[in-house]
Formats: sequence, structure tokens, C-alpha cells
Amino acid sequence: MVAFGLAIGALLAVAGILTYLLAPRIGPNPLFGVRVGYSFANREVWERTNRVGGLLLALAGVLCAIVGLFLPMLNLPAADERRGFAIALVVLLLAFSGGMFLYARRLAQRTPIARTLPSVRFRWAYLAPVVLTFLVLAALAVYVYPSLPVDRVAEHFNLGGQPDGYASRDAFIAQFLGIGALLTLLYCAFVVVATHEPLIALARWGSSWRLEPEQGLIYAGLTFALVNVILIAVLWDVAVFNT
Repeated sequence: MVAFGLAIGALLAVAGILTYLLAPRIGPNPLFGVRVGYSFANREVWERTNRVGGLLLALAGVLCAIVGLFLPMLNLPAADERRGFAIALVVLLLAFSGGMFLYARRLAQRTPIARTLPSVRFRWAYLAPVVLTFLVLAALAVYVYPSLPVDRVAEHFNLGGQPDGYASRDAFIAQFLGIGALLTLLYCAFVVVATHEPLIALARWGSSWRLEPEQGLIYAGLTFALVNVILIAVLWDVAVFNT
């Protein structure tokens, strides 16, 4: 766990430093940097958001490494250590994302584009890919649940494909449903905000290429749905191994 925690922490720290140094120089783009829609309002908002975002992401990496060092001192079972680290990582990343969202929003609301973008009309098509894939995930969880071992579900595997971490059936299923539900709720909130503040769904590359908010919502929905599809594939694979 120590090595894993340090590795994840170092990865986040390096990503934060690169964001701080490179994203302001590269400018608005759809691939690299803090790319919440508000950060695309103009070049100044982009630069300030990515400077602060890079620092916060590096800080999240340091805190993540500290958690990885601290958890083994509690003498918890290996499965509980991994679960505690995963929870801490999710909390840190959500705090980072929320902080960046609010900071970029505050900067962007002062720009002309925030006042001139037309409102986005709500469409169920925005939610359909995410909601449907989550329902498939939930249905699969209900289907495999009775066949899983009650107290010893292999949930973590080493590089050789052998199980080295176990959880109860309830905890194992709850992890997948919890992650899927969280992503679905976050995207639903994203769509609701976008109908009032369309700038959240805007994307831009320099001054010539621009993804309008309606298109941005579709793109974001497909991205969230893809994560649900990955969860479905992993749940099925692990369930087959255990049964």
C-alpha cells in the first residue's frame, strides 16, 4: 500500500506541476489542462484557472502520498487499507474538482461570453446514455449478486492475475453501484446547471475551434456513459472469476 500510495501521489503531483507549467502556455484545448467549461471563457480565465488548478492537483498528490504512508500504521486488513485509500483518493479528487469548478466559474461570470451565450434547452437525450448504462450496471449487479460468495469475493488481483484482496459480497457490489450512482448524479447535476449557465459545457481550442454547449453536453454524456460501460465490463469479469 505504501508503494502504491506514493506512486499515485507522485503521479498526481507531476500532473499538477505539468498543468501549472504547460497548460497556460498551450492555451485552451480539448485535451490537456483544467477543462471545465468555465475555463474556456477567455485566455486570462484559462491561464489563472490552470495555474491554481495545477497547484491544487499537486497538493492533492502530496496528501494522497501521506494517506498511503499513514494507513499501514493503523494495522488494518489489506482489503480495508485499499478501500480506505480509494475513499481518500475519491474525496481528494472531488474536492479538487469542486474547487476548480467554483474558482473558474467565479472568474468566467465576469466575462462577456457568460452574458451572451444563449440558454440550453433541456433534452432527455443528454441524460439517456448515462442513465441507461447505469441501469444496465444495476441490473447486472442484481443478476450476479446471488451467485457470489457471501464473505469472500476476490476483488483485487496481482500482475499475474491471481487474487490478493477480498471483500464481502455486499461491499463488493456496493463499490460498483456507488461509483456508478455518483457519476450519474454528477452528470445529472452538470446538465441541470448547463440549462442555466451554458458556459459550463463550452469547449474551445484557441480562437478558431469551439464546441457549443449543446454539443459539449452530448460529448460529456458519452464520456460518463463510457465509464459506466467500463464498470459493467469489470463487474462481469470479476463476477465470472468468482463464480
